[in-house]
Amino acid sequence: MATRTTVTALAALTAMTALGAGSASASPPAPKESSLVGDAWVHFPADPENPYRRFIVNVHGSPWRLVDGRLVIGAARGTVDIDHYAGGEHTWVKIKADYIMATGPIAVISGLWQDARDPNKQRATLTFYQSPQGHRFDRVGFSWGIVNEQCQQMGTGPAPFSPAGPGPDGHWLKGYTIKSAPIALPAKFTPPIDPPDCKYDHQP
Repeated sequence: MATRTTVTALAALTAMTALGAGSASASPPAPKESSLVGDAWVHFPADPENPYRRFIVNVHGSPWRLVDGRLVIGAARGTVDIDHYAGGEHTWVKIKADYIMATGPIAVISGLWQDARDPNKQRATLTFYQSPQGHRFDRVGFSWGIVNEQCQQMGTGPAPFSPAGPGPDGHWLKGYTIKSAPIALPAKFTPPIDPPDCKYDHQP
């Protein structure tokens, strides 16, 4: 009888454990990568006569990845399409993203311009702010215009200095949605290799 009681208790414990595991798996898992998706016009404060800049963003990924135990900066994919509206005309350019770091309402994205540029100005970085007050209070900062665009590195986005606003047609767009993922380094890794040296205008 004692043996039968013990077996029954073990069976009940096993069933409870299985139910607990099922409940835990029903909870949404923590995201493994960050993302930034959205579309907005912003007003560039340094160009009051032609302030309209549109950023269409679809970027997913992580700040880094491991390759044979070495930390490699940049593990993102996606694009940032930019419209500079001036004089009644739209001029589009594209950035192919290779870096994203997002935490809370802030995301920093980096990538390479897809048109031909000076090699020292081929990388761009951007900072996006998703306001808790609503998308009409979102903001964007970018590494040109009033920022030295030479020798930009991944993760060095400027403050989000351009507020969202209506476009040249008077209409607002949907704004930006940032989803952050836990930022955790592996227990053991080899540090990343330094990027190539970059020359500035004042250097020979």
